[in-house]
Amino acid sequence: MECRVCKGAGAATSWLEWIVYSLALIVLFLAVPFPVEARKIFYAACGLAAIGWALDRKRPDNAVLFLLTALAIFALYRVAHTVMEAGTFYPKIDAWQVYLSTANRFLMGLLLIGYLSTRSQLFHERRVRVLCVALMLGLIVTGAYELFLQADRGDREQRATIFAYEVVAVFFAYLGLQLTRQRNEKKFWPLQALIGLLALGIVLRTETRMALLCFFIGGALLLILSERVRKWKVLGVATLVGAMVVAGCYPYLVKPRLMEACNDITQYASGENRATSIGTRFELWRGSVLAFEQSPITGGGYQQRVEILGKAVAQHQLDPVASHYSRVNMHNEMLEELSLRGAVGGVLLLWLYFAVAALGWRAAPRNLALLGVLFAYVFSGLTDVLFFSREATVLFIALLAVLVRSSPPKPLTPRSEV
Repeated sequence: MECRVCKGAGAATSWLEWIVYSLALIVLFLAVPFPVEARKIFYAACGLAAIGWALDRKRPDNAVLFLLTALAIFALYRVAHTVMEAGTFYPKIDAWQVYLSTANRFLMGLLLIGYLSTRSQLFHERRVRVLCVALMLGLIVTGAYELFLQADRGDREQRATIFAYEVVAVFFAYLGLQLTRQRNEKKFWPLQALIGLLALGIVLRTETRMALLCFFIGGALLLILSERVRKWKVLGVATLVGAMVVAGCYPYLVKPRLMEACNDITQYASGENRATSIGTRFELWRGSVLAFEQSPITGGGYQQRVEILGKAVAQHQLDPVASHYSRVNMHNEMLEELSLRGAVGGVLLLWLYFAVAALGWRAAPRNLALLGVLFAYVFSGLTDVLFFSREATVLFIALLAVLVRSSPPKPLTPRSEV
């Protein structure tokens, strides 16, 4: 009788964790093609996670606590810095709302990550399979949305660059999970190849150059880090197939963007036109250094950056395009932090990256999915700012929440095989 009571009590208290986990999977399913709907569900999942965590009061392990601390301090510093600048934002630019909203998403995500990290039963092999299916279906829905419903690069809810990097992040999560858990290679690789080709097709469709590089470099690194016996053969085949796909799309999707990049660099170097896609980034990076030099420790904030870049434009040190984008972001994650929040902001960003990397690297077996997601966001940070995007922040938090303990236990090696 006592055992039945215990089992009944356990079943009665487990329904909340399954709801939270299921909502997190739905967020991943909708995050890229339908970010607004995913954001609403994200709020619900975080709210329920707060209730669940308050009820059971379980403590995450030290590695997860290190990550949660990094996330909390990074978000709280952003909140404090933004609040101190109250009244300095231009009405037409929603930077005030962006910085506070992204920080708010990080703080809400702490609850989701912390709560799910304490529920070890959610990360057993069968649940990881469900997560793989959710990620796979998310890519399929995203592919249908991008390849068939969107006629133009600018005709979407999110910018093409953000859209492409989110697809890469979801695919790396899927690839990392499969490399970690899959044991039957004959059944594994055909499906993986189809999903990889779908993700590659979406990235090509967005015509985002850096995302294409991220796709190939990150995918190769995940295969190299895996423990598969045939990984070099698989890597060679994957590279060959990917090269063939890129070659087939080269005249229509790749060549125009490469020619545009060459023209941008040539025009920038000659001084003919600095307001191109690449030229604008060069000007913003130069401007961010100027802003950082004025307030190197804690940063001068949004308004000071606008004034510094505006003055540099007036003195013909920067192209006028820098003055416009100074009210948006610097198109580099680290330079965005340094130009707004100084070295403190830059160190906190590096701490966040390190905490995720440490959690993924020290797992047994290594959490390739978590490392893949981190790579996608760090790589995108070279030429863009994903944490300026409220929807990309939601995806990042949701992926961390479901991947933080997703690596299945490492199987014991039989004594006879040692």
